[in-house]
Amino acid sequence: MEVVDKQEMPLEGSYAIWNNRGGSGKTTLTYHLAIKFALKNPDKTILLIDMCPQTDLSHALLGDDEHKQDHVSQIGTMKKDAMVFGEQKFAKTVSGYLDLYSSQGLPNNVDPRTFLLNVSKFNAQLPRNLYLLCGDASIELIARSLEQKRNQTASVSQFGAQAWKSITTSLKQFIAKIAAHKGIKLVVFTDVHSSCSIISEIALAACDKLLLPITDEHMHRNGFEYMFALLYGFSQPSNVYYYYRHFSFYYRAKEHDVRLPKIHLILKKSNRNATNKDNQKEWEFIFEVYKKHPQAFNVAKELELKTLDEFKREFVIDISEETSANQIVRQAVRSHSPLLTIKKNANSNNNNNRNSSSNLADVSTPSTNSSLSKTKNPKIVRSASPSPNNRNASLPNVNAHCINKSTDALNESSSLIKQDCLSLNSNNLLNDELSVYTQNEHINAILYDELLDKIASSLLNRT
Repeated sequence: MEVVDKQEMPLEGSYAIWNNRGGSGKTTLTYHLAIKFALKNPDKTILLIDMCPQTDLSHALLGDDEHKQDHVSQIGTMKKDAMVFGEQKFAKTVSGYLDLYSSQGLPNNVDPRTFLLNVSKFNAQLPRNLYLLCGDASIELIARSLEQKRNQTASVSQFGAQAWKSITTSLKQFIAKIAAHKGIKLVVFTDVHSSCSIISEIALAACDKLLLPITDEHMHRNGFEYMFALLYGFSQPSNVYYYYRHFSFYYRAKEHDVRLPKIHLILKKSNRNATNKDNQKEWEFIFEVYKKHPQAFNVAKELELKTLDEFKREFVIDISEETSANQIVRQAVRSHSPLLTIKKNANSNNNNNRNSSSNLADVSTPSTNSSLSKTKNPKIVRSASPSPNNRNASLPNVNAHCINKSTDALNESSSLIKQDCLSLNSNNLLNDELSVYTQNEHINAILYDELLDKIASSLLNRT
């Protein structure tokens, strides 16, 4: 069984959003950042991978059908869009793919794109260049089987001596096979479960870069020590970590030549009472780790960061609690809507006819008597098509139109914010909710969108 190495992956970017503890806002950040990135880069194919058993990201993207039944459960239980391979059925989910891979590998006649969902086919509010490998509540059950197969001996495993590496890089191979298709500019965002289970390890091994969301109340040195110890083997908190290191993920990854993601950004959510002196010791500890192990951070070789302030300017983006915990930000997720975008105009009536274009979701599901290998896959759509007359046109910078106004002007123009920024069209579910929110919440939603814009712009700037 051939294992695809990282250098062979023609990716523009592959990002894991992860922290080894819950409550850091990973899923909300992943949802909004991926949509923002898709809108800013209509020429790229944006792939979201939901590796959390709660499947919150998938629910937020797909929503419910006309009968108020959630799509995620129907897809996960194969009541809808089941994959057929020979005499077996697999769900079009991450669990379905991992089940297929662990039992048969990734056959040459299986195109992994057939596992993907074009979210705009389920939710017309979202950009057409956004795809999803759907989450599945059964992933924790699949994990037990994967762990057993990953540790099989060469004489028993179908992967031979490569069992551990093959299973650990199964998602990486999935991404690589999609990225290898000519003309696809692929960028991947993976919502990684906060545990350190095999599912999280598979997700982390699939990505090149790590986005690390943290909060002030969770900034304890012990937490960072555990994270660095689990993922990189640095700063062992106790002798136990050394004695049992051969069981650890970082140790086995190094043993099997599996590369792990480098820290690309630390996204710090601060509460309103935070000062520059808060958590100073923790930041000094992180900076010391960087100085000793710069290879764990995604920084240009020629760039030398000599002070903590320089390190923060390069790696840290502050997100205030008022913006990230904003009710409009949360309601956008609950209503399956983008946060800020352009509103519909008379010249874009055809833009929402998303089913007219050939894309991945047009791949027909094979019948029970057909073979998956006979299914022909059209190309992935590589444009969000902001204008029916110019498929690669840039989206108007409506957010800048709002944010460049002074606070006083914003306070005087609530209708401008609501109508020009927080509006897509009359079917945008978020619009129905906006009237109940205060002006400050409107402003903070715009500020949060500006931070998303800053993060999205930084992703491809540092390779």
